[in-house]
Amino acid sequence: MFQSMTGYGSGKVSHKGFEILCEIKSVNNRYVDISFRGFTLPNDFEEYVKIQIKKKFLRGSFEVKINDNFPTEHTYEINETSLKRLKHSLVSSKYFQNNALKLSDIKDIPGLLIAQSTKRDTSNLGKKALNIAIKNLVDSRIQEGKKIEKIILAKVLFLINTHKKIDKSADSLLKHRIKALRKKMKKEDIKLNDEEISSELSNIALKHDISEELERIKFHLDSLRKLFKTKKAHGKKMDFILQELFREVNTLSVKLNKPDLKDLALTMKLKVEELREQAQNLE
Repeated sequence: MFQSMTGYGSGKVSHKGFEILCEIKSVNNRYVDISFRGFTLPNDFEEYVKIQIKKKFLRGSFEVKINDNFPTEHTYEINETSLKRLKHSLVSSKYFQNNALKLSDIKDIPGLLIAQSTKRDTSNLGKKALNIAIKNLVDSRIQEGKKIEKIILAKVLFLINTHKKIDKSADSLLKHRIKALRKKMKKEDIKLNDEEISSELSNIALKHDISEELERIKFHLDSLRKLFKTKKAHGKKMDFILQELFREVNTLSVKLNKPDLKDLALTMKLKVEELREQAQNLE
């Protein structure tokens, strides 16, 4: 089962008219990276969010947004000691005849009027909303993973069939090269004895032998097919296999000089590059 690193999940919880909404978006990333939007969360709740996400996911960049409709409560407190000192200063000053103070007189004086804003603790409801959002995010990433899996499977099957075509033609390649060499020798009127001809043909066989490349390509393609049967994460392992596969296909394309087979090998290179792009979307 493939799982994409791209997805979206939300969770909403209501209680006694209050509501909290958690949204999580995830995109590609080599590691787990978590950022927060919305109002500032308490440190312990923020840590809880990080732990829960890391439990469920191995890779991805996650943006967590939590909002609620809980009202903000405001409290006000007058610093009585500072107020007494202010009144004493005013009384003792010859410039103030009236020491009766109004709120408008003291509201802007630092330290006299203390205003505090508090909000009801949303951690319990927030945790429930978070767990729902994570579950929905997992489902979303799995659905995206299924789409990617179909694309990858189609390309892998193409590579397998193309490999078979080239493998079947491998024996005829040497004959094709020998024929081309003889034609060139005849055209340029090059005369060699049997020993020199045998040596030249051996060099051609060694230089252009593709049996090892074909064998390694088959091994890597078999490894890719095995990934479809596992339940573990695929992205990093698939990317590694595709790097090795690309190296072998590239060497194969260099060794082939028959136009139709070389074209097949170059097409294989293109498909492997496309596969690597898809693998980078997988967890």
